[in-house]
Amino acid sequence: MLAAAGFFYWAAGRIDVDTGGRIGPAVWPKAIIAMLALLCVYEIVKRLASPSGFSATGIVSTAGPGSAAEGSAESEPGHPKKLAGGIALVAAYVFSAPSLGFFVSTALFLAIFPWVGGLRRPWLCAALGVAGSLALVVVFMRIAYISLPLGEGPFRAFSIALLRLLGVS
Repeated sequence: MLAAAGFFYWAAGRIDVDTGGRIGPAVWPKAIIAMLALLCVYEIVKRLASPSGFSATGIVSTAGPGSAAEGSAESEPGHPKKLAGGIALVAAYVFSAPSLGFFVSTALFLAIFPWVGGLRRPWLCAALGVAGSLALVVVFMRIAYISLPLGEGPFRAFSIALLRLLGVS
């Protein structure tokens, strides 16, 4: 992975676009690739320093016999219905974003995804969806200057009004 990160960092460095003094398109991929490389270096050092065979396990796998997790759906090795629901939701997100716009489709996705995963608090799911979508709009449009789909019809009008409210021109 470290070698792949090095190659991809080199490839991202070949992106040459005149942006007129603004952040160029190579900055974000290079930042993410640099974080990947740092994580790889951390893992290599950790494994060399402590070769005891440590393996990470989840909370459910630490539950012993007689625990509340035993025999429940959470102790099963997989959740194919949740997986299928998550995959369907990602596909629906991809196809709905051009017509619903980034904000609406992302808010719906971020609200429904935890519900599919098993979170049964509708107000929390809704709050996560709206807050997450707002945060992503601000990051992408105000910080990274990335154009996002506005949607069609009333969704476009809503997106434009929201962007004006957020101070995005």
